[in-house]
Amino acid sequence: MTARRRGPADPRLSSSQFETSHMTESSKQPSTGGHYSPWRRAGELIFVAGQVPRDPERNIIGATIEEQTTAVLNNLRLVLEEAGTDFSRLVRVQVYLSDIGEFQRFNAVYAQVMGAAAPVRTTIGCALNGVRIEIDAVAQAGDAPIRPAVNS
Repeated sequence: MTARRRGPADPRLSSSQFETSHMTESSKQPSTGGHYSPWRRAGELIFVAGQVPRDPERNIIGATIEEQTTAVLNNLRLVLEEAGTDFSRLVRVQVYLSDIGEFQRFNAVYAQVMGAAAPVRTTIGCALNGVRIEIDAVAQAGDAPIRPAVNS
């Protein structure tokens, strides 16, 4: 029989650094539509669940990849603001496109909206449920010190 350790896996992180799940409804954001949190903090990081182009009533916003990309990035911005951070602190973004052939059109809108923010990013073509795009992300918390990138 092996002993189980209680508390955070990393002893340097206190339990208070692990926020509880945020399953609150917001008038600005669509509900998750499932049993998961829109975002969660762990230490200095904010993990954001997949954002889709839906309004607070869960209606799909836009028909084109450009319109839906703008809507998804707006929803991502709202979640990051609720978590106390912003695009400038994004570390990683994962993008799911229902048609990878729309990558260039998506990328043009993404670059315009994101501006100077340039987190690492992966873009994957996959089947999505009635939308063209979904984005999840990891960001530094707003109160975390910004660490410069290390180039090797």
